[in-house]
Amino acid sequence: MSIQEINISIKNYFIDCGFEYVELPLVYDSDIFYETSGEVIRKEMFSFVDDSGKEKCLRPDLTVPTCQSFLRNQSNNDSAMLCYSGPVFRSSDSLEGQSVELNQSGVEIIFSENKLENKLDKDVEALKLATSTLDKLNISEYQINIGSLVFFHTFLHYLELPDRWKQRLLRHFFRRSYFETLLERISGGVGYDDQKRKNIMNERFGSNDDQNLVELLNEKELIGLGSRSVEEIADRFSQKSENVVTQTDGEMIVKLIRGFLRLNGKLEEFPKILRNFVKDSKITFFDEAIQTMEEFVNSVSSQIKNSNIYFNNDFGHSIEFYDGIMFEIFDKTGKHKLISGGRYDKLLKSLGSKDELAAIGFATNNNEIEKII
Repeated sequence: MSIQEINISIKNYFIDCGFEYVELPLVYDSDIFYETSGEVIRKEMFSFVDDSGKEKCLRPDLTVPTCQSFLRNQSNNDSAMLCYSGPVFRSSDSLEGQSVELNQSGVEIIFSENKLENKLDKDVEALKLATSTLDKLNISEYQINIGSLVFFHTFLHYLELPDRWKQRLLRHFFRRSYFETLLERISGGVGYDDQKRKNIMNERFGSNDDQNLVELLNEKELIGLGSRSVEEIADRFSQKSENVVTQTDGEMIVKLIRGFLRLNGKLEEFPKILRNFVKDSKITFFDEAIQTMEEFVNSVSSQIKNSNIYFNNDFGHSIEFYDGIMFEIFDKTGKHKLISGGRYDKLLKSLGSKDELAAIGFATNNNEIEKII
């Protein structure tokens, strides 16, 4: 089957499943991808400057353009089932000689989560559609890898760690080098305890009276404030003084985080893996999350008949707008990534939606599919 035949076959299957096909331009403003998709996409984009001096790019992804198309034509709709098919353009050493024109077909399911009877329904629906797409192409042997940023968020929520550090870890989960740097900093202790605060005050201001920090800052001719006001600097200093994590506590928190992220296994066995971790780590706060995982496992198992489904707490995409469940489907050898997708509830809001809308989608990698058919 040629790449053109694969493109048409998948596109027609999505339309037969009730999805509305959208035609999308090839060229976009680069800013929209910089703001939504993260550093990896930034490095892989084909960008250029047009006659007006505006930076443009060949589309590196089709989810963001599809969401923009929905918002432009939304009217009063709070749901949509959209599909697309066409090339995206990326340049990367990781492509290992592949064409920079990558053929994708995909779907985006947009909905109001408040109207769902079960919040897991759309996640399972997307997974089921992804597997049925491969079945339609007579690809019956494959393995599914799943992860969830929401699951990690839930775990972080209960740790005795200042909110600003929790937010940093979530924000940089996809940037693994910096994520590791953050963990190292936490393990060394964060914030200013009484002695450290006094030392800083004496060193910089000749006084340890932090009650009048704004006045002391105003008295000094400070260089390098940037855009921050004196009040903002004082407030940040106060936050660091109020949200202290000792080195001992920091090491314990990082040990828990690393242990949690190492958890992986077959989906059907994952609730048991979690319970063992909770028991061994003497954690008392994760029962509700494990129950949700059990519901997810039962729902997937009842609708997708595949024994090669795995859950990995450390799994995540390189595209940064994903904020919930994420998944990839490989061929039976594990060498060819056939499908990737996930949940991105915050993306529509960042693109200008006035409504609280959720979304999940996936794209097929038709170049890789062609290799195994």
